[in-house]
Amino acid sequence: MWDQQSKDKKIANEWININPELSNSPIELITQFVLFSNDVSNARHNFCKKYSLTPSEFDIIATLYRVGEPNGLIAKELKERTFLPSSGALANRLDRLESKKLIKRHHDTQDKRSIIVTLSVKGIALVEEITPLFFDSLSELFNTLSNSEKKDLQRLMEKLLLK
Repeated sequence: MWDQQSKDKKIANEWININPELSNSPIELITQFVLFSNDVSNARHNFCKKYSLTPSEFDIIATLYRVGEPNGLIAKELKERTFLPSSGALANRLDRLESKKLIKRHHDTQDKRSIIVTLSVKGIALVEEITPLFFDSLSELFNTLSNSEKKDLQRLMEKLLLK
């Protein structure tokens, strides 16, 4: 039986056993990132599920909320500000959010080809209710780190994400 604490080391050792040329590569670090990424993804999914949302849907309504009044963005800009992979994925999520009455869509008065997406009153209320709970829930993933370690990790992540 594998315990989560040593799973990264066991996976790295299996790779090195099957291909010793990999011993100098960052297998263990990559495995740790994948495992933690899975933990974050699962925590996001489980949290959002409680509110009948997917993580992508929450991402969209949270993004609209962050831009402030009138809580709207042109669809193209909304896609750029979220974690969604494509405009097709965005359109699909917008359909679902609109059916849940969390967003509204209307044509831009200045450019009729553009669609503006705004939060509904219900959408604003939901984001205001669950956002603090969301960050409290996900911050539990970092409970084993001291404040200093969290700052170090944040600094290292910033460096990695700058590529």
